[in-house]
Amino acid sequence: MAKTRKPPCELLLPGAQVWQSWMGAEGAACLLNAEHSAEGARFGKEAQRRVLALPAVHFWALPAWLKGQPEHLRSMGLLHLERMGVKAEDDEASVQVRNMQGKEGAYLTRILALKDLPVPLTDTARLPDEVTLHALCYPLVQNSLTIFRELGRLVVAITSGSQLIYCTPLSANRLDGHALAELNNICLQLGFQGVLGRLESIVLWIDEGDILQIQRVTGLTAYRCDMPAPTLPQRGSSLLMPRDVTIERQSQARRAKTRFMALATGTVIAAAIALVATLTSLALQERNLLREKVATLTPRASRVMDHKKAWHEVAPAVDPGTWPQQILLHLMEPESSKEVSITHWEWTPERMSLRGRMPNATLAFEYTQALKSIEALAPFALSGPPPVFASDGSATFEMKGGQGE
Repeated sequence: MAKTRKPPCELLLPGAQVWQSWMGAEGAACLLNAEHSAEGARFGKEAQRRVLALPAVHFWALPAWLKGQPEHLRSMGLLHLERMGVKAEDDEASVQVRNMQGKEGAYLTRILALKDLPVPLTDTARLPDEVTLHALCYPLVQNSLTIFRELGRLVVAITSGSQLIYCTPLSANRLDGHALAELNNICLQLGFQGVLGRLESIVLWIDEGDILQIQRVTGLTAYRCDMPAPTLPQRGSSLLMPRDVTIERQSQARRAKTRFMALATGTVIAAAIALVATLTSLALQERNLLREKVATLTPRASRVMDHKKAWHEVAPAVDPGTWPQQILLHLMEPESSKEVSITHWEWTPERMSLRGRMPNATLAFEYTQALKSIEALAPFALSGPPPVFASDGSATFEMKGGQGE
């Protein structure tokens, strides 16, 4: 079974005139993949590891002899930068102090500090995993001074043994007498500091400059050669990270968290909607079942009402107590009924109401109370308001009631 090919690593670095993208595997020489503009570049979509090599103008790359314990080299390196007027934060993302060699309690160190300059990335959707100095991506010649160009600027890199100890852009635009005088001045200052070892040669990675003039002015052997292909720095060799990259990464993390929360909220809302829809569907099914049952029972209920109506019609013949005339006879049972005049009467087997008139209120009161005491009328539970006086001294009354009320 064929193995899945891993995406190669990508290295963005400043070429002689424009930014370049190089691809390759870790520990091997890279191949040129694409060229970008001089203003900036961006990483590709697929890469196992992304490394951004910044030009020398973004760094202070300084050597220094520091005396003290090895575990205190970082603190002493920060003090050295402060004495030189360089302001740097005390964190590994801003300053890297590397021990190059030790001698009698003193250590030759390379201090690499990031300047507060914007990172030349045209697209911040894909950020670098590591950031390093461009010169550290090449196998430099031992004990030499190497000159090359970064985005049109001349840059010098100095090694002690095989280790890079100093790197800076030159103020001169061409490798002429002014540039050579600047090189001599740099070497003189490093020599006074005691950090410059024995230089053996000057290596030119550019197609300019007079070899004989360079050897005459500097006193060093000079030769020209092609700039080698860069190699990816060892993983974890640099913890440096510009502030704007860190801020952008934090912003991306916040945006990703917001998107996740929005997605989770949307999922919960969708689940709630689905649940409500399911419950609504079940409720509609139950409603439809009830409607079917009601439709089935409606004809039966109609027949029951017809039977009840027919029973009420024949009830007087079966039960004389339900005959209307019998109810009227019960209304005439009280002694005071001799004086009553019934003005209105309604009766059904379930309900009854009547209104009447008496010569005076006393008779009206006696009559209404007597009706309440008649056993045959008790199921109707007759009741009503007190008698109402008329202008001629008579009184009207009203009573009504129903069974089961």
